[in-house]
Amino acid sequence: PHPTNVILLTCDAFGVLPPVCKLTTAQAMYHFTAGYTAKVAGTEMGVTEPTAAFSACYGSPFLVMHPVQYAKKLAEQLEKHAAPAWLLNTGWTGGPTGVGKRMSLKYTRAMIDAIHDGTLTNVEYETMP
Repeated sequence: PHPTNVILLTCDAFGVLPPVCKLTTAQAMYHFTAGYTAKVAGTEMGVTEPTAAFSACYGSPFLVMHPVQYAKKLAEQLEKHAAPAWLLNTGWTGGPTGVGKRMSLKYTRAMIDAIHDGTLTNVEYETMP
């Protein structure tokens, strides 16, 4: 068995990323390799202000090979199984922490359901670099 969708999660505390993005294979490789998220208050001791965090392949301390090797394997599998890749922002929208609003768990779950049931597969998208 193989996945029918690959979902990368990120918590953008700066309100830059949209709630959900359908990624090309190259974009999936980039986001997977970058491993961007944000440390926010309540997730780690001593964190009081949001800070950007990058962990290659979302697990840098555990990687045995260079991150690009894992990204190439991801791309290979995405193409082999025609599985779309998605970037799901569980952080803020409409502005950074203190200005925008945190994505609600209800909407996050609805986006995941829409990915899995195919609702988002054939909708119109705005292509961004």
